[in-house]
Amino acid sequence: MPSHTRSRLTALVLACATAQLAAASAPVGRTAPPERAVDAVFKRYDSKDTPGCSVAVIDAGKVVLKKSYGMADPALGVPMTSSTSSWIPYSEARVFVALGVAMLARDGKISLDDPIRKHVPQVPAYASMVTIRQLLHHTSGLADYGVLTGPGFELHDRLSEDEMFRILARWNKLGFAPGTDRMYSNTDYALLKILVERISGGSLHAFLDAALLKRLGMTATRIGSDQSEFRAGHALFHEAQGDGFRRLLRYRVSPIGGIAVTTSLDDLIRWDGALRDPALGLGALLKTLEQGAPARESTGGNEGFSFGVYRRTQAGLPLVEYHGVGEFTYLVQVPGANLSVATLCNAYEGTSSFAADVAALYAEASESSDAISAKPDAASAPRKPAIAVSVPLQELRRYVGEYRDAEGRPQVDVEIVDGALVITPRGRPALPGLIPIGNGQFASATPYLFAFTPSDQGDLKLTSRDAATGEAGGPDLQRWQPVPLSADILGSYPGTYVGDDVELVIHVRADGDRILLATRGMVEAELSQQGKPDAFRLPELYTARFERDAAGRVNALVLDASRVKGMRFRRAP
Repeated sequence: MPSHTRSRLTALVLACATAQLAAASAPVGRTAPPERAVDAVFKRYDSKDTPGCSVAVIDAGKVVLKKSYGMADPALGVPMTSSTSSWIPYSEARVFVALGVAMLARDGKISLDDPIRKHVPQVPAYASMVTIRQLLHHTSGLADYGVLTGPGFELHDRLSEDEMFRILARWNKLGFAPGTDRMYSNTDYALLKILVERISGGSLHAFLDAALLKRLGMTATRIGSDQSEFRAGHALFHEAQGDGFRRLLRYRVSPIGGIAVTTSLDDLIRWDGALRDPALGLGALLKTLEQGAPARESTGGNEGFSFGVYRRTQAGLPLVEYHGVGEFTYLVQVPGANLSVATLCNAYEGTSSFAADVAALYAEASESSDAISAKPDAASAPRKPAIAVSVPLQELRRYVGEYRDAEGRPQVDVEIVDGALVITPRGRPALPGLIPIGNGQFASATPYLFAFTPSDQGDLKLTSRDAATGEAGGPDLQRWQPVPLSADILGSYPGTYVGDDVELVIHVRADGDRILLATRGMVEAELSQQGKPDAFRLPELYTARFERDAAGRVNALVLDASRVKGMRFRRAP
């Protein structure tokens, strides 16, 4: 499965959403859009040759639309249905374990301000001040155990809880003083899962099933089970491969895998009702978890919480979304209206936008049916069609290249195809319908405008903004220009590097003008330049920096990631 822990939803990926979905800030009514409009949202999975999706629209507690597309198993010809269970990947459903923690706090079994070592003494002593609340909000400073295992380890690889504690003990440091910063770390929620099990005396699933799932009738929902085990009506997850898909047979068996969820669309409908039911008090419990959260966890005026609840506005329509850092969104609620959209797919692509797009369709249909509605404001008015201008091919060529984020991670490629400029997010389809409108700006068949302008670094940057509101769509992207390395520099890097505070050996070699890195369980990967001396990036999570001694000889390699800084490897003699 492709990594979904990179920058996580820049506007350039958001722009792949269904074209021109208008939204409104007015309350959502019961008027339904044409069903074909909803079908268009799920077009990529509406085939006998693809994985599938199911969608439900719940208005005032009533299911007004429930439909499935594609296949639970394309190879065997089994269609997707609303009762098909599927995987909510990785920690996308963190809200379940967070609610388990909140229930224990409500019942007086723990305090959210307890040090985690009070209940889980295997946590290393250097983390003695880390509290349960800080784990919930990723403000603990604890390194991500998966990142500490180094390149080559994937979180679906087998790793025991005991080994996780040994890895953390050897690392022997926090990234920052607890509560002073924020850093996503799988260690935090792995520890919360362990906490619930220590206090309850059983598995996380057993606790949540007895306390919540069984009484809600969520019989298809399993927490932390082996997602590949045989179960009637269960659809294996699929990932894109070439022009098709393949089943994902390996699932997380490292500690964070214990909070994964399998469920069905029918159960998600029940889950939405439970979250909206004041008598159950789940919404109030989530509110208690918000206390102590960092003031802002996302940009663009949006608000998010580390336990998987995010609030944002899409073209004027307020949304509450349930997902994780990979943005596999399985439930969207519209505040101030009794409208919810639940979606469940057995593949990843597109899931960040499906539910929001369907909610926008219902909002648009409601407003269109109101004959006495006031004149729409700028945010809710339909966009005027962009007026295309003629741009010479020579000018379009100026924009071609690879564009990276501030951390040097490749995000999009810009190229010319059949005489037109094409922007393609890494690992995603090309953005549809780019229209040149002059001065380096391009409209598209999405809600976003794109602009190429000079950057402070002397080259070009690519920016995006919402065409209706003018809000920034995401961080600026800089065009990357590689600099040829001399033979002496290339020859200074090869060698064997041994971890100081991590159990890992890294092998580096040169092949022509390329630098290649390999380690346990990892396919040899090429390092790409970062634009600074001795600085490189691996294809996925890490940056690599070679250190030199006073004589200029390379003596160490340092790996950094957003979740861990300063993994140092000494060069072997």
